[in-house]
Amino acid sequence: MAKRYKIILSVLLVVLVAAAAVVVSGVFDINKRLESNTPGINTEDGTYTDVYKVNTSAALPLMKTGFENVFFTMTKQGEVKFYEAVSGSFTEIEESGSFETSAECSGQTLPAVIHYLERDGKTEGYGLFTNLIYPDVLLYDYAFFKVTALPAAFADSKGTMLMMLDVDNERFYNDEKVYSEIFYLYADHTTKHFLSEDQRTIDIYARLKTDYKMFTDDILTQEPDNRVLFFSSRNYVAFAESDKCDIFTSGGSGTNVDNIVYIEDVAALHFWQKDGKLLYLRENEETDENGDASFVLNASDGKESETVTTFTGDPDTDYIISGNYILDRLTGEIYDVMTGETKALAFENYDIYFAPDMFAVSENGRFCVIRGTLEGKSACGIADLETNRIIVYADDIFGYIANAQALNDGTIIISVANGESGTAFYQLTAALA
Repeated sequence: MAKRYKIILSVLLVVLVAAAAVVVSGVFDINKRLESNTPGINTEDGTYTDVYKVNTSAALPLMKTGFENVFFTMTKQGEVKFYEAVSGSFTEIEESGSFETSAECSGQTLPAVIHYLERDGKTEGYGLFTNLIYPDVLLYDYAFFKVTALPAAFADSKGTMLMMLDVDNERFYNDEKVYSEIFYLYADHTTKHFLSEDQRTIDIYARLKTDYKMFTDDILTQEPDNRVLFFSSRNYVAFAESDKCDIFTSGGSGTNVDNIVYIEDVAALHFWQKDGKLLYLRENEETDENGDASFVLNASDGKESETVTTFTGDPDTDYIISGNYILDRLTGEIYDVMTGETKALAFENYDIYFAPDMFAVSENGRFCVIRGTLEGKSACGIADLETNRIIVYADDIFGYIANAQALNDGTIIISVANGESGTAFYQLTAALA
């Protein structure tokens, strides 16, 4: 990757990144956004309404499913609706069915109703546990349920589905869930833990720690050579969460307690497979020749590792990862992990510093949407990386974005809260193709 540019402009010290992504406090309240009474500005003639179209057919944030151009919404009561996107419009589609199930976590039973969709031989379902729905559970106040077909690596004689739970309510509207509880789901909707729980320790809330096993949707769909790989920080801190993490392998058996470390000290909950090797990020222990912090993209076969490329900065604060793409927040460079190519956002299209805090790329790598600040104001940019075109507008509404999607056909979908309470939402759509 091209060497990161050195930008030392004292005027930029006044620029604040508006961390306005939706989080939940208690149950699903939106954080207050950056306070500003300044009218919106834009980088092209007109206003954002010249580019975006308002859609109100879905009254909640649209979250991705495993089906192309199909999304779902979920209420805080666990009600699920499915929508299909066609040319920036959304049509509600019927669910294939629903069923009741439960998950045993830290000795307590968390029930949920799973609403699922069947398409093209695939099944995906979603459900929700909260104390509002089930007030008798003491140790947990929230759990997001996802059900998928059983990946080949998760071999089980009776299992038909995989059920995963994310118990962090701050990720409710975030497409990038981290599943710390994972189960086999059988035809009668009973469940069994994947991996033994014998080695798990207790956190400060008297629950089993959530860093014992961590899965994401990206790594679950990769299935490397029928091995189950996952993240764990169990080797570092016994009674506190740790930033350090390893990639573990289960050895191909879901009940095998003798899980082994596959790759040590990864810097992010991401890995990619290429040419029979695993690509992953690792922080450098020493700074580079300029005294800057840095980290590397490594390739490993589980025994030997080699450096693919080096990034200057901190992976947690200076970069945002979306699928196979890594955005350098300072330079606007986008690195494609699979091809090794770097593209740059067309900064010449505007002359005021843009500080991104949200980033999503279409699966084909052509289109992206970026939210952040422009002169300290909430702003959102959409880009066609093939034609080197970017449109950025600053307006109060972009401080209320819950999530954003970029589709392969150039459709941009932004779910926006109608006010700080986050009780109602609408969609802004744009077409770049």
